Amino acid sequence: MQEIDRFRKSLDSTLKRSGPSGDARRLEDLRRFFYGEFRSIPQEALEALFASFEQTWKAQGQERALAWLGGVASLLLQDFDGTDYSREEWADIKESILLAQGELDLDLLTYILGLVLDHKAL
Repeated sequence: MQEIDRFRKSLDSTLKRSGPSGDARRLEDLRRFFYGEFRSIPQEALEALFASFEQTWKAQGQERALAWLGGVASLLLQDFDGTDYSREEWADIKESILLAQGELDLDLLTYILGLVLDHKAL
């Protein structure tokens, strides 16, 4: 099983454990899960990425937000899954990643910024 597949399976399990609770509880469970999965990513970048996820959840609904988060995970795992981000979403991802540029692994930074450039959001 690839890392992104393991992430998505764990993400689904986290949602199931949250049960029919309200959005606030689900989002908090997802925050803990996301931060735990990417402990090697500087906190500032994770906080910014999760804030964008929450905005997507509120504006576009759970299904789109979970797809967005899965795409971000695939970026952080350096195995981009082709999630269809808008130019604005790519710009938000870039800004989040640049918050940690001095602490982030150079290969990961280069990988993500290369994709941002490919999508004309640099």
